[in-house]
Amino acid sequence: MKWTGKKVGLALGGGGVRGFSHIGVLNVLEEEGIDIDLIVGTSAGALIGGAYASGQSPREIQTKINAYICSPEFEASTLKSVGMTFSPENKSVFKKAQNFVMNRFWFVRAFFKPSMLPSGDFQSLISYFLPEIDIHETKIPFRAVSTDLITGKKIVFSEGPLRQAVLASCSVPGAVEPVHKGDWILADGGITSVVPVHATREAGADVVIAVMVDRDSPASVSIETGKDVLYRAGEITTATLEAAELKDADVIIHPQVGDLHWMDYSRAGDLIKAGEQAARESLAKINASLPLYRRITRFAKRFVNMGRKR
Repeated sequence: MKWTGKKVGLALGGGGVRGFSHIGVLNVLEEEGIDIDLIVGTSAGALIGGAYASGQSPREIQTKINAYICSPEFEASTLKSVGMTFSPENKSVFKKAQNFVMNRFWFVRAFFKPSMLPSGDFQSLISYFLPEIDIHETKIPFRAVSTDLITGKKIVFSEGPLRQAVLASCSVPGAVEPVHKGDWILADGGITSVVPVHATREAGADVVIAVMVDRDSPASVSIETGKDVLYRAGEITTATLEAAELKDADVIIHPQVGDLHWMDYSRAGDLIKAGEQAARESLAKINASLPLYRRITRFAKRFVNMGRKR
């Protein structure tokens, strides 16, 4: 019988490709017998969280990621070609020049189109990872956080098509076309809530485990152009909003993702390991935050599992 007392919620933050770290966190939570009653995701956190909440195991999600990155569809996609321009891997002089030109081409394109990426590319990614179900059909209660560009308000989806809600949550401004729904024009949830701690509390969680997948802060900041000023101003605003929200979390898990750009797929394989390591380092805090009956149940499960492995 499932206990109906205090609920444990998981708030999965946004960060593009860096969100693959969430899979490693989920792996460790499962291995350690830490049950999650509610998942709320922003952007990449909504994609991974939605897949897990719908019944896919962390291993199944990882297998899908590996298959997708190796697929002809991804190889031919704008998603990959744009992402490669941000990869720090060693490149020839010709390749560096090509990436320089393409980087600026995609940037300029955003001034004339709703986004850098064709809407079909990102929609196909969402459809690949998520089943065509309603949010209320997920096996674990799930919420996806988006932002209405008209009112500037945080929008939390608790019903309606899962794929549409996650697409709205993942619509990075300028990169992915906003989702039109009624009077709303919906964009990335990270605009208003990078790590959805408050939305997780509002959904009924008594204990909130937050996972942030921010890139490392640069050792030095170069401010030379207007673009640099705008970019840095956005970073400061985001960091300030995030810090204020994280104060309400019981546990904060922060995988070390380095300076990986949110669209750089070149090191995707290392991110899951980073998530696992960060989650293991946080186990003592997680256990201390759990209600007593959860700690006892967790201990009992691990004891039984150890007996089965012998």
